Amino acid sequence: MIANIAGDARRALRAGMLTFIGAVVGAVAGMAAPGLATARADAIKLGYVEFPPYTQTDGGAAKGSLIEAFDKAAKAAGIAYTAESAPARRLFSGITEGEFNIFLGIRTVKEFDGTTLISAAPIARIELNAYGIGEAPAVKAKEDLAGKAVIALNGYSYGGWRAWMEDPANKVQMVDARTADQALQLLQAGRAPTLLQYSLPMQQALGGKTPPDLKATPVQSLDVYIVVSKKTPDAEAVLAKLEAGFKATQ
Repeated sequence: MIANIAGDARRALRAGMLTFIGAVVGAVAGMAAPGLATARADAIKLGYVEFPPYTQTDGGAAKGSLIEAFDKAAKAAGIAYTAESAPARRLFSGITEGEFNIFLGIRTVKEFDGTTLISAAPIARIELNAYGIGEAPAVKAKEDLAGKAVIALNGYSYGGWRAWMEDPANKVQMVDARTADQALQLLQAGRAPTLLQYSLPMQQALGGKTPPDLKATPVQSLDVYIVVSKKTPDAEAVLAKLEAGFKATQ
């Protein structure tokens, strides 16, 4: 009888200890969860526009040459981040309001005046060229395209050139292409004498093989800067870390 009572007591004690340990583990897990959530909340948000192959969304993830460069720089700087695509207007206003923390692009956006910190030096350069077959197109300004046929990619604003070309008053015959490969094929097929294209997608379309009769005229060069919203916590430190990160990885 006494032995049975003692056995019951030991079993009760073990059960109580297991319950206690479980409670402690649960409490620790409960304390850890907010910490993980805070880490995600503290990540800065990179905003980008759909501008392939520089910045784009592919399979639900941010991709592109500038995204890859930023990813390397952020890792070198020890900065966690998320990335979100947005139309240009929303992105620019979002930077000023702190909805987005970082933008990689031009620094001459009027919304950025007094609301952002900008890297001292550009981190990349995007070049726009006018391409032709046989002869280099005589294009230095958009007005040189008046009354002519021009191949252009859908979705590209070309720094305001598309709006000008689409104005009926300028009598530009637009030949739209869905991809860089298709645009090159249209040029080679003689659909128009001039193709407006950025240098990187043209290089990708050529695949390292440049036809001897393909000629190019530089039209516009855009420097890409790190733009940091002043509403970003420790904005100056974030910019300094990213500048150092880009220097270390370029």
